[in-house]
Amino acid sequence: MTFDALRGANLARLPQFKNGRGEPAHSKADGSDWTLAQWSNAVLGELGEAANIIKKIERGDMTLDEARPSLAKEFADVQTYLDILAYRAGVDLGEATLQKWNEVSERVGSTVRLYPDRWDVFSRLARPPGLRPSKLRSE
Repeated sequence: MTFDALRGANLARLPQFKNGRGEPAHSKADGSDWTLAQWSNAVLGELGEAANIIKKIERGDMTLDEARPSLAKEFADVQTYLDILAYRAGVDLGEATLQKWNEVSERVGSTVRLYPDRWDVFSRLARPPGLRPSKLRSE
């Protein structure tokens, strides 16, 4: 799955989404009836649900293996709402992630870089100046 696929699916599902009473959850098809704060609250609510599961793992109520399916669902909810929040803020989450990742890699001296369809690792020692990094597929 790609960021673009998630964005497309989110935009297609928003006008169909129903609340717990079976009523339309949004009065506007693009989710613009919610403020950025409301979308942010949705992200943080799901992240809080994930944190609650982690709390239960840490205190011994369940093992990580037992909790993993529920934790995966909460992480997926976080990512879904985060994409909608980014959309409502006019941010391309895929491009923003790519740019920020590479900025941090540069700052910390990492040789790992992200590109739109792959990631690369290159050796600064073996690379002559001006030569592009060797491509190592993430597949």
